[in-house]
Amino acid sequence: MKEILMDGSKYVLSLKPGEEVIGELKEFCRVNDIKAGYFWVIGAVEKVSLAWYDLSGKEYVTKTIEENLEIASVTGNIAMMSDEIIIHAHGVFSDKEMQTVAGHVNKMIISGAGEVLMMKLEGKIEREFSEELGLNLMKWVSFSP
Repeated sequence: MKEILMDGSKYVLSLKPGEEVIGELKEFCRVNDIKAGYFWVIGAVEKVSLAWYDLSGKEYVTKTIEENLEIASVTGNIAMMSDEIIIHAHGVFSDKEMQTVAGHVNKMIISGAGEVLMMKLEGKIEREFSEELGLNLMKWVSFSP
């Protein structure tokens, strides 16, 4: 992944074919000390691993698609859990018939181009495991006036 432009707390990033987006975002955040933020991705993938969360069973159902797909939209956030950077992303992908698939993005490999807009936030967003839902949720922080 290459940084194309930095404007204050905003980054424009470019991914080349063969790069795995979630891992590259995680590494970029580690190198640049980003512990909170949001991002958007467009481009094309040759492989994507998506998931859907079964709330009653408290587990993800996953599906891997290995074909050229357009990234219609991927949005996500950046947080920390313990000392680990957590990239949480959801995406919509379109095939040559313009049929879409969507879900929680576990992994995606760029086929043509990948373009990212990332916004770094000051501070840190933390996640913690929710026994009730079986998910790692953003930690609520109470503020007193």
